[in-house]
Amino acid sequence: MQINQRTRWLMRLQAALFAVAFLALLGLLAWASLRYEASTQVSTLRSAELSEHSVRLLQRLDGPVEMLGFVQPDDMLADHMASLVARYQTHKPDLRYRQVNPDARPDLVRDFQIEGSGELIVEYKGRQERIRVPSEPRISAALQRLHRTEQRPIVYLRGHGERNLEGNANHDLGGFGDYLKQQGFNLTALAPGDTMPEEPALLLLSGPRSDWLPQTEAMVREHVEQGGHLLWLVDAEDETRLAFLAEKLDLDFVPGIVVEPRAEELLGVDNPRLLVLGDYPSHPVLEGLDGVSLFLSARGLEPRMEQDWQVSPLLLTADRHWSETSDLDAPVLDEEAGDRPGPLAVGLGLSRDDVAGDGREQRIAVIGDADFLSNAYLGNGVNLQLGLNLVEWLALGDPSDAMHGPAARDQRLQYSDRGLLILGGGVLLAAPAVCLLMALALWWRRRRA
Repeated sequence: MQINQRTRWLMRLQAALFAVAFLALLGLLAWASLRYEASTQVSTLRSAELSEHSVRLLQRLDGPVEMLGFVQPDDMLADHMASLVARYQTHKPDLRYRQVNPDARPDLVRDFQIEGSGELIVEYKGRQERIRVPSEPRISAALQRLHRTEQRPIVYLRGHGERNLEGNANHDLGGFGDYLKQQGFNLTALAPGDTMPEEPALLLLSGPRSDWLPQTEAMVREHVEQGGHLLWLVDAEDETRLAFLAEKLDLDFVPGIVVEPRAEELLGVDNPRLLVLGDYPSHPVLEGLDGVSLFLSARGLEPRMEQDWQVSPLLLTADRHWSETSDLDAPVLDEEAGDRPGPLAVGLGLSRDDVAGDGREQRIAVIGDADFLSNAYLGNGVNLQLGLNLVEWLALGDPSDAMHGPAARDQRLQYSDRGLLILGGGVLLAAPAVCLLMALALWWRRRRA
């Protein structure tokens, strides 16, 4: 085609008309998106419906729920909040939702201390929770906190060098304590000389660094004898300092530290003290765990032959693990030297019925490591979920009450080694090679023209 003044003018006109038509199409699509709505489900967990955890929670609520959404009527968040609450109303007909215009009701804004548009107030049995950014996990967590009206505290000891359930140091358990608060539990610290609250949810023990006072030991002993629930996170010196408690629970410690011979292969760290567990026995605490848990310097546990407890293994090592009694930097299994081959129990669940004469079941969990719930290791694998499941089972008897679960299956990509090789080769080699060949072909074509 011959290029002249007329053709140049026509090409400019064509470009201008295309730009106008394209912008008009975008404007039409934007208008249609506001006027019409269409949706489709592609998630295996049906994201437009409530999760199984939320549905179970709504079934346990035995009274009406009130929700107030503070949002302007013309705000795009208004429809989102109404749609979100409608999912809950499907499973709980006595849930009432009212949308409030903050500009028209400044009195309610002041009463509920609303700070911005889009906040949601949830009320149940006279108690309230404020949600700044509404979503299903936040609403369900708020309902769970409101549902727990018992307010029985989780008690932990202070003053003997124990790990602080509200501390920020790497060895403390403050991160885990924050999650317990989000689940609606109260935390109560007992200093030396304090008395045990009446009917606590459970007592958490985590490695004292100094000997207990006689009254502290007597208080813990009495708690166990009267049917109290207990979570014992075994630390380095517990075998000697808390020997009375092991005697009370009819437990023995396996000599040595459980080692992981594949630590460098699995974790990329040459530290055999890091124990990786991925296969869990059948137990309510372990339902829903999908992933590995990480422990540091774990101790093996074994129940005695004659005892009054019903004992269930919670955490079992694999055959490749063993309890090393000598060189932890270069461990070698030597049974003649006292090493104990796997599988070994590093977590046990104990229970017995009607100890205090009230028909209730007493539940105790002993875990041979306290580091797995520390601030330094809490985020590894399923450590957090395992810890929350333990507390739920001990305090309530049903870990399904916890508003946490495995990630959605369609949010996790899992490839075989061959698939990873094909994907990596395609992205790193094939795609750049195709782009390069196309560029060379265009260059050669223009060169010849």
